[in-house]
Amino acid sequence: MASDVKKSAEVITDPEKAKVLVDPMRREMMRLLAERPMTEKELAITLGLSDPSVGYHLRILKESGLIQIARKEVEEHGIVQKFYQTKVLAYFIDGRVMPLEIERYFMPVSLERARGIIATLKIITGGPEQVSTEQLEKFSKILSSTIVRIVSKYSKNWSGDSEELINMIYRDALIYLLDKPDLLPEKVQDLFINAGKRRK
Repeated sequence: MASDVKKSAEVITDPEKAKVLVDPMRREMMRLLAERPMTEKELAITLGLSDPSVGYHLRILKESGLIQIARKEVEEHGIVQKFYQTKVLAYFIDGRVMPLEIERYFMPVSLERARGIIATLKIITGGPEQVSTEQLEKFSKILSSTIVRIVSKYSKNWSGDSEELINMIYRDALIYLLDKPDLLPEKVQDLFINAGKRRK
């Protein structure tokens, strides 16, 4: 668990920086390094990758300004171990300002997030509503843009865990949409309205 105070969340609007995170392995490295500083060797063992492969990804992440060296430790044979960490606990991509080819790379992640929320709402409300692919895509874009809007509330320092922070941002985004269901596609809107009634 992260114990040091770090800047909490940041929205990425630079397509070049977003392009670095298109690679799922780099996103996983970022997730791990948000929790605690790790060496190249620790990352290699955790990820099941070779040291050179991890070193390659670390170099790209560092050059893009997404990670930094947290500290250096000299081992008994004089080898200096570098511990890497993210500069921010959580990064969010603003798909609204990304070129289509970059936005589409992140679409599977957005769709999975949206699917999970819809499935949860169906369980809570007992709703039989079938959400089409088109409505799911619309909802995922609205959800992503709402999350980006909420992130500005969490731009200050954060002393807790990155997952706690992300859960808070998601919660606030869902509360916002529960209060403004008219922003949503029809079938998704019905699920949110029914969930909102249960919330009151």
